[in-house]
Amino acid sequence: MTVGVPTFCGGRLAEARRARGLFKKSLGDMIGVSGTAITRYEDGDDNPQLSNLSALAERLNFPVEFFARPVWPETLSPIFWRSQSAESKLAREMTAQRAVWACEIFYFLEQEVNFPAFDLPQMDLPNDYRLITPEIIERTARDLREYWGLRNRPIPDVTLALENAGIPVIHLDIPSDKQDGFCFSSKEIGRSFVGINIAQISAARARYDACHELGHAVLHRSVAAEEIREAALKQIEAQAHRFAGAFLFPRDEFMTEVRAPSLDYFCSLKRRWGMSIAAMAYRAFNLGLIDDLERSALFKSMARRGWRGVLREPFDQPGEMPVERPRMLKRGVEAVVEGGVFGRSALLAALTLPTVEIEQIAGLDAGYLTTADIVRLPISTKQGEVRAIDLESGKIVEFHPRSKK
Repeated sequence: MTVGVPTFCGGRLAEARRARGLFKKSLGDMIGVSGTAITRYEDGDDNPQLSNLSALAERLNFPVEFFARPVWPETLSPIFWRSQSAESKLAREMTAQRAVWACEIFYFLEQEVNFPAFDLPQMDLPNDYRLITPEIIERTARDLREYWGLRNRPIPDVTLALENAGIPVIHLDIPSDKQDGFCFSSKEIGRSFVGINIAQISAARARYDACHELGHAVLHRSVAAEEIREAALKQIEAQAHRFAGAFLFPRDEFMTEVRAPSLDYFCSLKRRWGMSIAAMAYRAFNLGLIDDLERSALFKSMARRGWRGVLREPFDQPGEMPVERPRMLKRGVEAVVEGGVFGRSALLAALTLPTVEIEQIAGLDAGYLTTADIVRLPISTKQGEVRAIDLESGKIVEFHPRSKK
């Protein structure tokens, strides 16, 4: 082993490289070393000299301090991916790395504020996913709605519903039409997380994707990573799709409201239920209101109207139906910064991640963490209690600083 920088952590180099979508040889070429040298750095067999470490940090656009921190102490497994077979391993690794950083950001914030408790009940489900029937899925979706107090009404904000139940939602702008969303659980934190790709996405699609990933968190807790193979994935994904439809638009209400399935009628329901016309057509098919030929006819008619494709349905434009935004991590950062617990620069120094990564993962406005720190007095009703009013829902989100022992 070369002497190099003694505090260097090879695992962090692997993280930064994967996040940038680079192969080892490509990264080595950027700083004038071999791919083998990068492998030895990542495996801990060698530590880079300071000049090489500085070059790596510059090329990867990471603070040098990032490479001195220990890695997150767990492997997130399994991660449920949409369209796993169609996406490259490298592209999935780019997203998966940000999922790990989401855990780090959450854990850091959790030391200072009390987030909503994780409240995903253990449902009465078979341990073997192959035994989960459509009827079980419909019942489970209905039971979860009742448990969360959503009853049989349209859900005003799916993202808020998940975060109120302690499930952090992450929005990532991923330049790939083969990644819709992902779901994973962290044993270290004791929570499930949901991630959504918001690149060129409508509000209805984002809501559906969030419910789809919630379906994985509810239905597939017992599924091990080695079980997720191509044949199994097809059935697992079909179950999550069924759950998403059942959770968004419960069976009894759908059967009552949709007496004669048609595109125009689905269009009239879209804004109220927050569900796409295409998803309602599939829902009608799943519930036996239309057969396969009738479903095909509906989609052909959608194509003739120009309603097929990205942002092509009525009400898909953000000005008509705004995409829901996550709040949990954002409010946590704001409570820490604006409550005076950490300044922006101190928070960046503590996390050591690139600013743009923190802002995207936490759902912050671009540039929030580079704005000069200003002392602000929090609105509070008790000493040490910080409140923020959620403008979309009108609810008051409270963040209670943890007591220091």
